[in-house]
Amino acid sequence: MALTTLKSLNAEIKQLEAQKKLVEKRDGEVPKALAVLQKYAKVLSPAQRRQVAKLIGETIDAKPARAAKAAAGPLKGRKLGKVAPKYRLPTGEAWAGRGLAPKAFTAWARSAEGKAWAQANPGSKFPSADGTVKKASAKAAKTAGKPVKKAAQRAVKKLAKKAVAKKASKKA
Repeated sequence: MALTTLKSLNAEIKQLEAQKKLVEKRDGEVPKALAVLQKYAKVLSPAQRRQVAKLIGETIDAKPARAAKAAAGPLKGRKLGKVAPKYRLPTGEAWAGRGLAPKAFTAWARSAEGKAWAQANPGSKFPSADGTVKKASAKAAKTAGKPVKKAAQRAVKKLAKKAVAKKASKKA
């Protein structure tokens, strides 16, 4: 054996011993890290808990119990409390005006009584709960009459076209 081979083997032995010391040091720290992970496992997600259990070598349930979801923000899950009714039908049913209109309100709006009330009170959806009728704004009042005006104008134009066509056919 040559001297260079012996020196290279000694260098390799020293390198391997240094690696062995690092591995022993790491192996001494692993149980401490695992203990910390087990201590704080409550705040980990189920997927993270499964990963920790896999590292430790423990077995866990196939279906973990679901944890209650925390509120996303200060407004989520907040109780809003009762709200005074905004609308009241002649039948006595009330609605606060939040969310979808109840079926009774939509049915009443389609009924003859509801349609008559809507014509008498343009710009208001339903009768108010306190009994007062809110005056519609001038813009709402104008737009309420527009569909009727346009329909009448169309009818007049149709009649005029028919009359012109009739005269043209008589002349020919």
